[in-house]
Amino acid sequence: MTSISAKENFDVTTSPESVWLVGGFGADMECESEGISVMRSRADGSLEFSHLAADVASASFLVVDGDHVFATLEGSGEVAMFDRDGETLSNPNTTSSGGQYPCHLTVNGGVVIAANYGTGTLGVIARSADLTSIEHQNTAVTAGGGPRPQQEGPHAHSSLFVDDRTVFTLDLGADRIRIFSFSDGSLSQVDEVVLPQGFGPRDIVARPGNLFYVLGELGLGFLVFEWKDRQLQKLCAIALPGAVEGDQASAIAIAADGRHAYVGVRRSNLIAVLTIAEDGRSVAPLTAVSCEGDWPRHIVLHDDVLHVSNQFSHSVASFRIDPNGIPKLIAPPTRVLSPTYLARIA
Repeated sequence: MTSISAKENFDVTTSPESVWLVGGFGADMECESEGISVMRSRADGSLEFSHLAADVASASFLVVDGDHVFATLEGSGEVAMFDRDGETLSNPNTTSSGGQYPCHLTVNGGVVIAANYGTGTLGVIARSADLTSIEHQNTAVTAGGGPRPQQEGPHAHSSLFVDDRTVFTLDLGADRIRIFSFSDGSLSQVDEVVLPQGFGPRDIVARPGNLFYVLGELGLGFLVFEWKDRQLQKLCAIALPGAVEGDQASAIAIAADGRHAYVGVRRSNLIAVLTIAEDGRSVAPLTAVSCEGDWPRHIVLHDDVLHVSNQFSHSVASFRIDPNGIPKLIAPPTRVLSPTYLARIA
């Protein structure tokens, strides 16, 4: 399989308007983002920069939860919550993430879980009863490592609530999916799935039918699991098309019709395209296209448009998905400083 260009023709299809928040790495992470910005879609579906919504350092990961926006402040080891009124962010409230370099947040009602890459810890953050403030409550500590230089210790990278009392987390450093029980504001590990050495699990996505897709940043693989009888059972494993040793996989996006998955591949600067079986229980490599930038950190799909945050080229590229599932660049990428995450607000 060889990768193909996404630059065949700019698509002129008209798309409904959408509005996005974009986070990025700032000076405390040796990058250039000035905070959380707003982007709006053009008629063709591509995004254009609008304005800076919040002057805050290294808001690298964002969660929109109704009238609030949560952000990891990765350089300072904090989590911030903003009030949101349309495109306006105000009244920032911050608390400790429970570790260093928080890179992912999961919000479940009155609870926020922060995955701390630097320390491998998971910070439990409680929202006040009126949901107007946040406070670090406690921290779950993990241990372990792996064979690669990036795996000198545990590196928590993402989490999700399977139900109100069960949390999956990915440990990129220790090659594990950790399964936690959540009760009385605390996380207690009850099980784990050991992944291939050097896999470096980074991103996890829940799918219908108790299925979960797991991405390996370092091993450049894609795994399918089924959650059955309170155990994770592996159904499928493939290598990412177009990826080569030394690349890093970054994020998963799933097509609205569930037929394809898209994965960012850094260094080779690709979007790997996978075909998903009708029942969702297996995937197969299809092709790879250029991400039209440098270092695709986050990718997200809205309707049939794929947006890619290319961190090192300071740009967001937008692609329309054709009937065969292939991303086609819509317009030249838009300049945005050190983008790391996109979250839709309208």
